[in-house]
Amino acid sequence: MLQQNLLLSPGLLNGGRNQLVIKRRFPSASLAYNSAIEEAENDIVIFVHQDVYLPDTWFACLKSCLAFLEETQVSWGVLGCFGSRKGAEGGLGRVYTSGLGWHGRLVTRPEPVETLDEILLVIRKSSGLRFDPRLPHFHLYGTDICMKARERGLANYAFQGLCVHNTNQLLSLPREFYTCYRYIRSKWSRYLPIYASCMKISFLNGELCRKWIVEAGHQLLGTRRQAKTRVEDPRVFCYERH
Repeated sequence: MLQQNLLLSPGLLNGGRNQLVIKRRFPSASLAYNSAIEEAENDIVIFVHQDVYLPDTWFACLKSCLAFLEETQVSWGVLGCFGSRKGAEGGLGRVYTSGLGWHGRLVTRPEPVETLDEILLVIRKSSGLRFDPRLPHFHLYGTDICMKARERGLANYAFQGLCVHNTNQLLSLPREFYTCYRYIRSKWSRYLPIYASCMKISFLNGELCRKWIVEAGHQLLGTRRQAKTRVEDPRVFCYERH
């Protein structure tokens, strides 16, 4: 999967100037990413899934975002390609995800958001931000580090970095997601509701309950849904109109 997606990305190694740190067999994303931070030789650290493809324009978009934030003297915490905040239905930042196609609102300049999707995250090593080692599994760690940045007075931004998340579609969330949901809901209860990329995390669990009802309804009615699967070459999506 790594070879057929992320490592196809042009400009990834930038002639050997970028360091690529690959982490395998960790029990949680937080532990893997914290380990990568310790190994990082550069201040700007990009966390990206192995099934993501970054088109040839992506690194130029990140560079433009960093230049904008430096020019406007913004104290930023976390950057990403797809973010959420109150009132921004559908998300900010145009990306491709299996099952959804091209989605999210195009942004002409970096937009402040509350949280960012885990598909891709960017931090500065020097900021001192780290992922919570107590957060288990592989869900909502992006939400958590964005809330940690907010607590420190740092702003989070979504920038327009078109990318492809070439993954197998999930028709229902795994049990581990709900464990992470409860952890985030308890840890950041004073900030509720929190607008995560997948759903709103709230005191009454409204969106979570609605999702349960929909999934239960499909099971009771025996509704057959065909999950979309990843394609052999993610570059084909970059030629579509988005």
